[in-house]
Parts: sequence; structure tokens; C-alpha cells
Amino acid sequence: MIDKYLNGQATADEVQLLMELFDNAQINNDWDVQTLGVKHELEDKMLQRLQSSVQQSSAKHQPKVFKLFAFRNVAAAAIGLMVISAGVYYMRHTAKDAALAKNETVVKQDADPGKNEAVLTLDNGEKVVLDSARIGTLAKKGSISIKKTKDGQLVYQVEDDKASAVNGPVAYNTISTPRGGQYQVILPDGSMVWLNAASSLKFPTTFPGNQRHVELTGEAYFEVAKNPSKPFTVNVNALNVKVLGTHFNINAYEDEDNIKTTLLEGLVQLTSGNNHNLLKPDEQAIVKGDNIQVVKVDAERAAAWKNGFFDFNRASIRNIMKQLSRWYNIEVVYNGKISDDEFVGRIERNVKLSQVLHILELSHIHFKIEDKKITVSP
Repeated sequence: MIDKYLNGQATADEVQLLMELFDNAQINNDWDVQTLGVKHELEDKMLQRLQSSVQQSSAKHQPKVFKLFAFRNVAAAAIGLMVISAGVYYMRHTAKDAALAKNETVVKQDADPGKNEAVLTLDNGEKVVLDSARIGTLAKKGSISIKKTKDGQLVYQVEDDKASAVNGPVAYNTISTPRGGQYQVILPDGSMVWLNAASSLKFPTTFPGNQRHVELTGEAYFEVAKNPSKPFTVNVNALNVKVLGTHFNINAYEDEDNIKTTLLEGLVQLTSGNNHNLLKPDEQAIVKGDNIQVVKVDAERAAAWKNGFFDFNRASIRNIMKQLSRWYNIEVVYNGKISDDEFVGRIERNVKLSQVLHILELSHIHFKIEDKKITVSP
């Protein structure tokens, strides 16, 4: 029956029966190591069906709460400023739960979403607060100008002949975003970098010689200007990411278990210790120590934050809370044993924290927001 379902050959009655059997196995945890792969394949197939239904509903602009048979009663919810297709799907609920969950979150002090906010540290130690800096030229050294655009971008421009710009020692600048901040910088070679919250990028004000080299902490999305004669490298701790011209995302927060590099376009070479790997589009390298594991992914999901979304793909509540903590600049405290169930879905990042938590309440996890702190409890 599972084979028929995965091959799209099951009848409606067989699908209904399979969902009931699956739900019973979920509740009783009747999945051994050998069948976990089938379980995950089933879950992915069911979620694809649900997401297709949500997208069809979004096209009609009709808010709905969905239940997909008995797959732990997967539900979808969308509220307030969130678009319908940005609902969170959660396992182990009924549609009735969605209506009951709206008033569960205790909000004593809500948190606003992050914004364009960063500090630029010049090579002489001077700090420029970019969110409050005027539009126009912020600094000028020789033929190199640092400008802030009306769109909130930081742009490095080499205004004269290249040779005059690279004479003398190379100067390094660092752009840093706080928790609750993000920023975009256009490097001297024209490469564009988007920095997520609590991240920093160290880079030279010019790229002399035959290479372009930057250093990253946290998370950033890169669109590297093509230059076959001058490779672009990103260093993250012991990991080296080398490209000629490509689009990729690096997630390297210290509180994460590993470093994830996801390729959207082009080709990337990764080096960690003595290990080397090449990434192709829609592949992700998961690096832990010197070990590099490459998996197939939907690469656009890894860069969803750049486009204004949280995108959860089998994410635990603890993983989600890490993202919310950085973006809303708020502490997270856990009270009691928290479920390790998983979420799949997309939520806009421009809404208040309470609106995100109202959706997550569908998990029967409860939240309290007070004094810049979220308390998570079962």
C-alpha cells in the first residue's frame, strides 16, 4: 500500500486507510530504524500534497485551515499580515486546534521584527552606525569611497584608476549586524553580500593581486561578481569556500551544530582540513569539524531569509527558537520537556513576534513573552 501511494497508484480508500495506519504508528512510535526511511518518505510526500493545496488556496485568496488525512493531523494556519501560502504546517493537530490556539500565547511585552541595522568599523578603528548615518559618502580614502544609498545599501567604489587604489598596505573594514539587524553591502569588486542578524563580514577596501578574500561569522548570502582570473574565497573558521562567480548562502552561527553552505548558482569548492568537495546548484555541504557531507536540497529555502521569510524544513522548535531569538533580539528559556516534533512551512519576517508564536501554538507548545524573553513550555 505504501508503494502504491508513493507511486501515485493508490485509490482514495487505500489512501484513507494508509493515513489512519500511519497516524496510529505515529502515536504509538511504532517506527524502528529500518522503517524510518519509509516514514520520512511518506511524510515528505504528504507534505507536498498539503503544500500544493495551500498554494491553490493562496491563488484564490481564501484563508483555510487544512487537515491532511491523519498524518498526525497536519494543519496549516495563516494569520494577520502573513500570506496564506506562508502558513506553518504542524504534525499532530486537528483543525479545531487552530481555532483554540489563537489566544494561548501570553504577551506582556511584544517584540518588533528586525530591521536594516549595522555598524561599519573602518581600518582606523572608527565606527559608523549605518542605520542612523546620512545618505551619501560616509568615508573616503584615496580613490576609494564608501557610500550609503537611499535603499540602505553600503557601497564601496573605486573611483580612479585601479593601480592608484591598490598602492600601499591593504586596509580592512568590518560590517557587523546586531541581533535584530540585517544589512547589504556591495564590495569593491561589485560582489553583493546580504548579512543576516548577529553576523559580521571582514573584507579589504580593495582586492589587490590575484585573489579576493573575506571572512565571515554568522550567516550571509553572496552574489559574487564573476572574475575568472581572481577567485573569491570566504573563510569561516577552518572552512574555506572558493568560487569564481556564483550565488550561495553560508550559515555558520556558533550556536549551530555545523556549518551549512548552500549553492544556488555556479560552482563552489569547499576545503576543511584535508577534505575537499565541489558543490553544484541545489546542493548543500554540511561541515562538522573536517567532515564534509553533501546533500541535495531546495537551495532557495536556505536563502529565504534574504527575501523576508523564515522557511522551516523539518525544523525542531529549538531550531526555530534560535532563528527567532536572533531576529527579534530576545532571549529564549525552556521550561519542562519540549516536544521534538518537526515543522515545515514559511512565515514572513516582518511581523511581530507574537504573531509568529500564535502559529507555533498549534504544536501545543506554549509561549510567554515578557522582559525581552520567551519562555517555552509544554
